[in-house]
Amino acid sequence: MRWTKAALLAAALAIGPWALAQPKLGPGAKAPGIKVARWFKGTPVTRFEPGKVYVVEFWATWCGPCRVSIPHLTELAHKFKGKVTFAGISVWERDPAYLEKVGKFVEEMGDKMDYNVAADDAEGTMAKTWMTAAGENGIPSAFVVDGKGQIVWIGHPMSDLEPTLNQVLAGSWNIAAYQAKRAKEQAAQEAQMRLNRQIGPLMQQRKYAQALKVLDDAIAKDKSLEKDYAMGRIAIMARFDEAQAQKYALTAASRFYKTEPMPLNQLAWLIVADDTQLKKPNYQVGLQIATMAAKASNNKDPDILDTLAMAQFKVGQRQLATKTQTTAVALAKKAGRPAASIAEMEQRLARFKKGGK
Repeated sequence: MRWTKAALLAAALAIGPWALAQPKLGPGAKAPGIKVARWFKGTPVTRFEPGKVYVVEFWATWCGPCRVSIPHLTELAHKFKGKVTFAGISVWERDPAYLEKVGKFVEEMGDKMDYNVAADDAEGTMAKTWMTAAGENGIPSAFVVDGKGQIVWIGHPMSDLEPTLNQVLAGSWNIAAYQAKRAKEQAAQEAQMRLNRQIGPLMQQRKYAQALKVLDDAIAKDKSLEKDYAMGRIAIMARFDEAQAQKYALTAASRFYKTEPMPLNQLAWLIVADDTQLKKPNYQVGLQIATMAAKASNNKDPDILDTLAMAQFKVGQRQLATKTQTTAVALAKKAGRPAASIAEMEQRLARFKKGGK
C-alpha cells in the first residue's frame, strides 16, 4: 500500500477550514450517533450495538490520500470480518450534487472499496459531530468504537489501526496511555498547523524557495522536526529543484526510514510511478529506495515488491522486474488482496514481460 505521512504538506492530509477547532471529542468519550444522507454500499450502520467493535472512517471523493487508503481499509475489513464493522463516511464534499458524485466514485472503486459506505447529509452532521468535535482537520481519518460504545482511538487509517483493533478485540487496549499519547500528538499537530499556515500561502504564490526557507528555519530551531517534515520538504523542493529533492529523498530514506517499509515505499513510488509529477525522475534513486523498502519488509509485502518491480523495469532490468512482479502477484493472491488490485499487478507483470516502456 502506498501512503504518505501526515506531515507531507499539501498531500498527506486534505486540510479543511476546521483546522483550528478545539477538540471536544476524544478517546474515552461516547461515540456520537450516525446520521447520513445515504448509504451506497453494504449494510447501513444506524447504531453501535453493545459488545461490537466499529471503525468509522471519513473520506472525500476529492481527497487523493483517501483513495490510497481505501484498499487498505478493504483489506482490514476482510481480515476482521465478523469481528469489526467498517463504515466509510464521505464528508466535506464540495459539489452541490455530491450524492451523485459519491455514488459514482463508490461504483468506480468496485472491489477496492468493499465495506459499508455512506455520505454525510447536507448539513454536515457527521463532519461536525465527529471530525470537528474531535479536532480532526484532515482526511482520511478513522475512529475506533469499542463494545461499550466509546471512542478508543482516532487517527490515520494507514497508521496504527490494525494493531489497535487487535488489542481492542483482545481486551488489552490501554486507553489511559493512549489519551496521554494523543494529547501530546495534538499539541505537536497544533505546532505543525502554525508552521503550515506560514508555508501554505507561499506555496499558493509559488514562492517555493521561500517556503522551503521557512521550513528549514523551523527545523534549525528544532532538529526533531526534520523527520516529521522530511516528506514535506521533498514535496516543496521538488517544485523548483527536482534533482536536489530526489537526492534529499535518498538521504531521508537512509536517515529516517531505513527500517520503515511504508514511507520508503511511498518515496520510491513518487519517483518511479507512471504518473509521477516529476519531469525528470531519477529512476536509480527510486530503485535504491525501493530496494531498501523491500529489505525492510523482508520481501514479504506484495505492494512493496510491486513498487520494486516497477523501479527495476524503469532502469531497464526487465527480467528481474518480471521475477519480482511474479512474486508480488503470488503474495497478493495468498494474502487475499482485492481482485482489482491483483488485476493491476497482473497487468504490470504482462507489461514487464513484453518489455518497452
